[in-house]
Amino acid sequence: MDRYERVLDRVDKAHGMGAVPVSGSASIAETPPARNATIRGAGERAKPNGRRKARRSAFREAAAGLRTYAIAVKIPIGAGADLMKSWIFTIRVVFPTLTLAILPALPGHALAQSKPSFDCAKAANVAEKEICADPVLAQADADVAKNYAALLRTLDPRAGKALRDDQSDFIAYRDQIAGFNENTPKDQQTFDLGEFLRDRATLLAGIRKPADTGFTGTWSSVRGTVEIKAAGAGKLEVSEDVANPVSGGGECDVGGTVKAGKSLQLVDTDDNDKPTGFVFTFRRSGDALVVEQNGAGKDGASEPPSCGANGHADGTFFLSEKQ
Repeated sequence: MDRYERVLDRVDKAHGMGAVPVSGSASIAETPPARNATIRGAGERAKPNGRRKARRSAFREAAAGLRTYAIAVKIPIGAGADLMKSWIFTIRVVFPTLTLAILPALPGHALAQSKPSFDCAKAANVAEKEICADPVLAQADADVAKNYAALLRTLDPRAGKALRDDQSDFIAYRDQIAGFNENTPKDQQTFDLGEFLRDRATLLAGIRKPADTGFTGTWSSVRGTVEIKAAGAGKLEVSEDVANPVSGGGECDVGGTVKAGKSLQLVDTDDNDKPTGFVFTFRRSGDALVVEQNGAGKDGASEPPSCGANGHADGTFFLSEKQ
């Protein structure tokens, strides 16, 4: 006789008594079936015979009686009680309560189709139409909007305004590259909209409100990152890797060691360590880090040698990792 049948036989006895004691030495199996085994026994056995159906009905009725009996005398089943009695009591008394608390959360997560952050009836471009047509993309878009709204509530007004501008750039970039892929075969596309949205949601979720007015840490935005580390002797090591995705400006790879202060001044130099005419200023503006590019290069060059064509290092960034 297998474990499940032993349980049913003992339930037959319990059903005959009208109720199963919740304490003491009752003849109930000492070891309950594992949860997955219980599910298999109750749900996955194909075409049970009439005797087993009847016994399962008795099991359900006995369990229902257990619920009334246990609640009436209010005797809790502790860790030392017989495990099978605890299992029966839990199925009939505890689980329904938990189910009421848990199930309402499931439809929004697993059953109902996710809604994006915008009205799909007004979807105006390729990216928005793709998001509306795919529940996974819709969920990713909703996550971006949720994290963005939460971050706006955290940052101060100046950083909040900068974040709004950054989000606008993100959306513009999303729409641009989704449009580029519209007439490109799937196997030749280099842009994954879902990954793009998830990365943005992760970035927004990782940004935090700075605890001080210092510079050290990793600062991020849609344009890229600025990393600032302590270098000792009152100096900081600065590394910036950014590009303007909306304008298509070239990538800037700026770095060097600067003197710590209320603002940081990094003089751009060429391969021979000679000034190029450009200066990068790093300063705090509330909860954000602002980078400004000033000066002009030799022969009227509009971009530093550290940048690609039409590249500029300026921008506003948000603390994503404190060092």
